[in-house]
Amino acid sequence: MTSYSPSPGQYVIIYTGDGSDVNSTAGSAQVTYAYPGHYLVYYAIYKNGQLVGSSQGNLLEVLVAPPQFNESYAQLITVPVIAPSAQVINVSQPVNLSAGFLQPPSGTNMTIEEYVWNLGNGTTITIPSVNGTGYAEQVALTGSGNVTYLEPKENPVTVKYTKPGLYTVCLTVVTENASSGATYNYTSCYTLAVSSSKERFSIFAPQLSVPNPGTIVVAENVPGGPFSFDPAIDYETVGFEVIDNIFASLLIYDGPYTTKFIPMAAEYIPTVGNWSNVTARHLYGAISPNYTVYVFKVRPGLRAANGDPITAYDVWYSLVRDILLAGGVPSTRGWILAQYLIPNYTPFTFVVTSPNDTQGAEEIVNAITYDNATDTVTFHLVRPVAPQVFFTALAEGWGPGILDAKWLEEVGDGINFTGLYDHNMTQLAEAFYSYEQTANEWDYNEEVRWDPMATGPYYIAAYTPGQSIVLKPNPYWPTNITDIPRPNDTVIIEWVKDPTTAYELFASGQADIVTNLPNSFMPSIEQLESEGEARVYEFPSLLEEFFGFNLNITESLLSQLNPAYHIPGWYLANPLVREAFAYAFNYTEYIDDIVGNVKYHFNFGSLYCGAIIKGLDIYIPPSELTGCPTFNLTYAKQLLEESGFYNISVYFPIVISSGDTTDYTAAQMWAAALHNIDPNIVAQPLYLPWPTMLSYWVPGMNPMAIWNSGYVADYPLASDMMNAQYTGTVWVEPDGWNATYLENLSAYFNQSRVSYPGLSPSVEPEIGRWLWQEAVEYQELQNLIAEADSVELTNSTAALPLFKHSEDLAIELYMYVYTIQPNAYWIVKPYITGYMGSVAWEENPMIGGGGDAIYWWWVKA
Repeated sequence: MTSYSPSPGQYVIIYTGDGSDVNSTAGSAQVTYAYPGHYLVYYAIYKNGQLVGSSQGNLLEVLVAPPQFNESYAQLITVPVIAPSAQVINVSQPVNLSAGFLQPPSGTNMTIEEYVWNLGNGTTITIPSVNGTGYAEQVALTGSGNVTYLEPKENPVTVKYTKPGLYTVCLTVVTENASSGATYNYTSCYTLAVSSSKERFSIFAPQLSVPNPGTIVVAENVPGGPFSFDPAIDYETVGFEVIDNIFASLLIYDGPYTTKFIPMAAEYIPTVGNWSNVTARHLYGAISPNYTVYVFKVRPGLRAANGDPITAYDVWYSLVRDILLAGGVPSTRGWILAQYLIPNYTPFTFVVTSPNDTQGAEEIVNAITYDNATDTVTFHLVRPVAPQVFFTALAEGWGPGILDAKWLEEVGDGINFTGLYDHNMTQLAEAFYSYEQTANEWDYNEEVRWDPMATGPYYIAAYTPGQSIVLKPNPYWPTNITDIPRPNDTVIIEWVKDPTTAYELFASGQADIVTNLPNSFMPSIEQLESEGEARVYEFPSLLEEFFGFNLNITESLLSQLNPAYHIPGWYLANPLVREAFAYAFNYTEYIDDIVGNVKYHFNFGSLYCGAIIKGLDIYIPPSELTGCPTFNLTYAKQLLEESGFYNISVYFPIVISSGDTTDYTAAQMWAAALHNIDPNIVAQPLYLPWPTMLSYWVPGMNPMAIWNSGYVADYPLASDMMNAQYTGTVWVEPDGWNATYLENLSAYFNQSRVSYPGLSPSVEPEIGRWLWQEAVEYQELQNLIAEADSVELTNSTAALPLFKHSEDLAIELYMYVYTIQPNAYWIVKPYITGYMGSVAWEENPMIGGGGDAIYWWWVKA
């Protein structure tokens, strides 16, 4: 707050916007607010009891973020949102107050009971939710509820004030455990300024054009929020946005470029030219002439947010941890680095395969070494890799974040290296194997997962689980790193329950950036842009979106989503069923009307087929691929009849991430088409929070029959997309793609053991034959991808036919329904600009293209 120095005999009353005031002869005061919100502040100067001056014509807005919450309490409450139609009004002028909330309470049996308005004028209004009990019942039965049931029955409320002054409007959302009846509440506030002809209020002019300077507020339409903030565990864009901002990595992409890099925790970019001079090698880093050894000089003076020094040891420790956790469930990102360092490594698997796997343990410690005396970390690759390729495995975006090793050990997540120091590989293998188990969801270290010690430009100042996070500048971040400045702004990210809330926060000026809005909001955004209230920046992405099929549906968990659901776990293992479903999807209607390229006259993206998309080192157009489906209901029905499953009655969900109204509409369209070709098929779009979907991608524990997701490239090579979509534990294994499973299922059908309503015994051997062939083709696909991976880095010409054969095989297996390669775009307020005046810094297709921002490259001015 702006301070004022009173003259002798003067004093100042500071009106803090929360209904209180502070009398000060010093002209300034320190204020603690009880609730988060938007507060207006001004001062009045008195001398000898007479008012001699006031700043009410230059009101300052103070933004107060929610405090740090623990997980257990956060599940019981929700953070209210107040959206007034105006902040400065006149006496007797009506103002509309809209009530909302960031996320519904996530605890078991929790719902919203009522909204309590305190209008600041002695009036309190209590408004019940539309159907809080119904919401709780829905969640209990289906795992997801209609969020509109939680809205207030009356919204907005309208109020008039009869006297001028500041009024503190507070909204308390009362949540309830529908089973026990226990209630909880949380409050947010908003200051309204009411003017009269004699007492006029107005907001400080610079804050009208740039509200809340020093704080960037982001509204993200991501119900449920992130999965983790542990850089070795999290493998999704919501959590990784925070990870990219709070952890240092050796390198970072240079703005929009995928082959240019900036040294971050590394002091320099290593070069081949430094190799021959040992002194230069240790001073500046180096690359061996055969591209198998990379030496990085660690930047001096790096410190974690708690002041701990970050040395070459911490970098080495973090990278070893990254590789150790490479086989986690749900999938982790350590495979990206491991593929270059571990001989014959299979992506998404653990390197140490048993407690006595001394070979795996030795491979890890031989892969990366460190020297604290020279502050260097050295990578020993298993084959030559060009710098532009290997650097992508280390770069901010999807690169391994560097953690504070001392802090990890203090919070019980340290790695036991005793065997390494004692030269006892058996002991080391046991320790490594034990540590690998912490990569599985049921064994996470929760402190590292949700409150890690930052080593990058920002640190986590406060976190409301699943609802919001506050990032503040790391006071120890150096000020001398070219193009990675110590930030000045605080960042508040709010993960909101639906796109309407996200849009309203942005449109009302309470958010500076809005992300993940459905395409149907683009006309409203373009209207804001025409009024000078928004800017839209469009750029390419390396993101692909799709629907996936689950070949091994966990029926017991499916019934927990909704007891009425019923489908044989093996239903979608039938290849003709998946092919029929793929031909029942109307791709033209999807891109033109649902996505809205034609409907909204905006290029949101393009249709694609196969995992390898435009922008990668290798690209194969759909016209050159075999088996890409088109919309053909007649053929779809024919395939379904041939499958032998035509007469089976099924009722299952098509799972969509909460808030994604575009793909929810697409799922409705698809479900209607499936029911049209076979009335026995009843598919139901179902919203689930993103973290819940992630928790289901576990082999043998996946109830999602069909689901929608997307994948943004880790690095710009075809192998990345192929590995992620067609191998390993990201989606493939959790969806039942396993040769042994398919072979056993084939034997099951061949022996005519199936007795299921609508299934004719006469077709069972034929189904068994298809399943056997499917197992053979899937294994062939794995072999082809491994071969293509091995030659891509040294001979792209030889890799091309291998990748094409792999794509053809995967497409004809109908593992996915490919929907869109979207274009990316930022929607920001006009006063939000890019670092050095260029938004291009935020347009890297593998970071910004996934909706993630690097906040030290956004400027609020």
